[in-house]
Amino acid sequence: MKKLVSLLVPALLLSGCAATEQVPLTGYALLSQGLTANCESFSGGDAIEQVKVDGDFGTEPKVEFPSPLVGSGIETKVFIEGNGGALVGSQRVALHFTGFNASTGEQFQGSEFGTDNYIIQDLIDGAKPDFCKALTGVQVGSRVGVLLDAPNAHDGAGVESLGIGPDDAILFVFDVVDAYLPKANGDAKGPEAGLPTVILAPSGQPGIQLPATDAPTEFKRSILIEGKGEEIAIGDNVIVHYSGWTWEGTQFDSSWDRGAPASFQVNSEGLIQGFVQALEGVKVGSQVVAVIPPDLGYGDTAQGAIPAGSTLVFVIDILGKE
Repeated sequence: MKKLVSLLVPALLLSGCAATEQVPLTGYALLSQGLTANCESFSGGDAIEQVKVDGDFGTEPKVEFPSPLVGSGIETKVFIEGNGGALVGSQRVALHFTGFNASTGEQFQGSEFGTDNYIIQDLIDGAKPDFCKALTGVQVGSRVGVLLDAPNAHDGAGVESLGIGPDDAILFVFDVVDAYLPKANGDAKGPEAGLPTVILAPSGQPGIQLPATDAPTEFKRSILIEGKGEEIAIGDNVIVHYSGWTWEGTQFDSSWDRGAPASFQVNSEGLIQGFVQALEGVKVGSQVVAVIPPDLGYGDTAQGAIPAGSTLVFVIDILGKE
């Protein structure tokens, strides 16, 4: 799987009704219940209405439009409506896509529809291109068209290597294959005595207040928010947001500060053992706080900003399994 930004951004910088049986929600549709939007929802426009897209979701689309096609800002149109839960922005999504120079009609990029070789995109508010604005409100399982004018597509710089001029608009057709949570979302649990207190910003980014005690000598974990997803097992590929501190209160790492979640396989070959123990058996959608003693962390070896012999504190939001 490849990230769209890695493909595009050097390039684009880029009454009386009968009752019906209710189908139980699963996956992202279940996990995302109650979330509010983090980005402005998508909107349409006159130009995107001129685009015709044929074909089923998951198959290579047949796309027709008059060229040059010039819109205003960011215009989105849903061609096939899914029911897999609405995107809320500030999250990771899995997409199939095809991209066109809207001024010339020429296709310049595309993924392999109908395969698992989809691309991964982080929807970040205000990024360029602003796919957060383009896709927030769209349901997983939908096929949509997104038209970006030149300023919104490439800041009016063009992309010479792709044959895109400074005034050329860009048209994408996306199949929204899946989505992952922007933050933990589930049932809040009471705090556990002796563990750090976690304080959340509206975005979900955590801060901590440490108890005025010596560092615990044994591993401790507490589920602060219990999600409704699958349990994490050793060997799973997970998507998480996390922040880490020493017991002295120094933050040494945070995916939140980088603006995008992290993804990795849950095993002790690539992670410290305490981080593996913090994740194993916890449901997707959960948030945990874990206190990791040195023997399950970095031991007597200093690691960057982490002094030797440090007890570590992690707050981890489990956003999904790949």
